[in-house]
Amino acid sequence: MTIKPLQRLQLLVRELGALTAILYATDQLLRRISPRCKLVYYRFVAQPVRDQPRLAPHRGKGFEFQLLRRAEPTLAALDRPPEVIQRRFAQGAHCLMSTKQQTVVGCIWFMQQAYLEDEVRVEYVLPSDGRCVWDFDVFVQPSERLGWLFAKQWDAFDRLLQPLGVRYSVSRISAFNQRSLASHVGLGAHHCGRALFLCLGPMQWMVSSVYPYLAWGGRPRLSIRP
Repeated sequence: MTIKPLQRLQLLVRELGALTAILYATDQLLRRISPRCKLVYYRFVAQPVRDQPRLAPHRGKGFEFQLLRRAEPTLAALDRPPEVIQRRFAQGAHCLMSTKQQTVVGCIWFMQQAYLEDEVRVEYVLPSDGRCVWDFDVFVQPSERLGWLFAKQWDAFDRLLQPLGVRYSVSRISAFNQRSLASHVGLGAHHCGRALFLCLGPMQWMVSSVYPYLAWGGRPRLSIRP
């Protein structure tokens, strides 16, 4: 059964809300006009580092976790371009890699202080007191998405951050991805800002709820606070 355009719009409004649905439809139209045109809408969320694990100790016992500070051959299993991996480590990023029976099944990338976004031209800046890290590219293999790995991976991440005095892990999520937003909220995350980017070829305009609020061109530095 083919879904008509009006029905598709009604489904989007029901899932995303009227304003976000209109922005999503605009983004899809721009991308059809040119691959260099898009409308990117981010929500920023801060997830508290928990003192108590989400899962009982016997849940997800088959998973192992390893902190990587430099590129290793095992990261090829994540299907990320080698130059992207090298650029992340050059920025100072670390990767918490999840394995099951020596097979890579997930990861969480993170870094402190600042992060250069790779989808639009912007830099996210965190408070300098060391209480926050920026997490990105959180991944779970499709075969593990209905199991314990998602929560177990975050428990391992919390254990890693607690001794460092980190209290929040901050990230950006596409406002068009309601599943991911709901997953983070389900883990205790709260919203702490938003930003909208209009990209037309080499030109970029930004409107944000956090400083500096408005930007045209360049690479604005957004100050994200939990």
